[in-house]
Amino acid sequence: MSSVTRRPAWSEPLTRRLSTGIHDDWRPAVLTMIKAIHTAIFASVGAAIALFVWDGIRQRRGRRAAYALGIAVAEAGIYVSNNQVCPLTPLAEDLGAESGTVADIFLPGWAARSIPLVGSAALVLGLVLNGRAVFSRRASLPPT
Repeated sequence: MSSVTRRPAWSEPLTRRLSTGIHDDWRPAVLTMIKAIHTAIFASVGAAIALFVWDGIRQRRGRRAAYALGIAVAEAGIYVSNNQVCPLTPLAEDLGAESGTVADIFLPGWAARSIPLVGSAALVLGLVLNGRAVFSRRASLPPT
C-alpha cells in the first residue's frame, strides 16, 4: 500500500516565507510552539464536532450548536481548500519536523489516517441529529 503525499494548494508559499525568517537557534522552540498550537486547534475542532453531535443527540438546538457547527465548517473549508493539508503542516516541516501533521504527535498511524473520515462522519451525524431537532420542534409548534 503506497502513501500519497499531498502538496498544499495555498499555504506553502506563506509558511515558507515565515520559516526562512526564523533563526536556526530558535527553530526547535518555534517548532514546539507550532506543535502546541496545532494540537490545541485540533482538540478544539474535535471538541466542537463532539459538542455538535451531543447537542443533536439531546435534541438541543441553539447558539451553542450553531457556533460548534461554524467552527467545524470553517476548519473543513480551510483543510479542503488547501488540498487536504493543514496550513501549519508545511511550516512545521520547514522548521525541521519529520512530519508536520498534528496526528503524528500523539496518534498511531492508522488512527491519524482515519481522522478526516471519522470527523466527516461525525459532522454528518450531527447535521442529521440537529436537523431532526429543528424540524421536530417546528412540527410541534401550534399553528399560527
